[in-house]
Amino acid sequence: MQGQNNTNKSMEKNNSLKKETIKRVISAFIVAPFVVFCFVSYPSLVGLVATIVMISSGEFFFVTLKKHDPWLSIIYTALVTTYPVLYGIAFRSNPMELLAVVFMVGAIFALSRVKNKEIITEVYFAYSVALIYISFLLSFFIPLYDKHGAAIALLTLTLSWSYDSFAYAFGMTMGKHKFGSYYSPNKSWEGFYGGVFGTFVYILIYQFVANSVFKSHMHIDLLLALILAFVTGIFDTFGDIFESSIKRHYGVKHMGNLMPGHGGMLDRIDGLLFMTPVVYTVLNLFY
Repeated sequence: MQGQNNTNKSMEKNNSLKKETIKRVISAFIVAPFVVFCFVSYPSLVGLVATIVMISSGEFFFVTLKKHDPWLSIIYTALVTTYPVLYGIAFRSNPMELLAVVFMVGAIFALSRVKNKEIITEVYFAYSVALIYISFLLSFFIPLYDKHGAAIALLTLTLSWSYDSFAYAFGMTMGKHKFGSYYSPNKSWEGFYGGVFGTFVYILIYQFVANSVFKSHMHIDLLLALILAFVTGIFDTFGDIFESSIKRHYGVKHMGNLMPGHGGMLDRIDGLLFMTPVVYTVLNLFY
């Protein structure tokens, strides 16, 4: 009887995984073409970054500040979204000065709006994390596109997609040795190395297609491809764990439900936020 129960539970788990995978694939096919299309020009790229920041920060504030004044979430979402817009349009050479000003405006708004000393630091925390973690880090796509071009910027985006897909597939089918992370206990070493290997192969295929079909002039040698694959794996993983730690603190499974199978927008880009600045830095060392 016990063996039959275990078999039934295993079958239910497999069916659940299949349904989850189908949802992920459908969501990806719906969203991906639009996102890729936004890389055709610099203005559309800035618009894409700002839109993703707006949705992600809105989700974040809804979770972290839902017990407080709703105007905090609304104004803070607008302020956090303002950063990539102004950065992309007028402050491309002064991003740190702009970041400082946007931070201080948000702090001043909190001081004028929040009259409870017990929660003011919680408000500061939410705004600071959203501004740095979501807006500032994702805005690295702007100098990445500006310096290295559309093909490299799109590669950076799809590196995260590639790693997530391969890590998920390898982790679900072969994952036995867990990281031991308290905040994300399902991650495995098999998933990590499978994701890195798949991403390495993907980089080579992407470069071949970009150069032969779209007449790009990318030159990523095997060493750089391997470095980028490992950088993607390491920082994408910790970006995911970082967001998981926030969700655990607030007792939620997803930051939102915008994308079936993926959760909210922030759930979809959590790894991308950590890896994009590092990829940009690595590319600057090689080019």
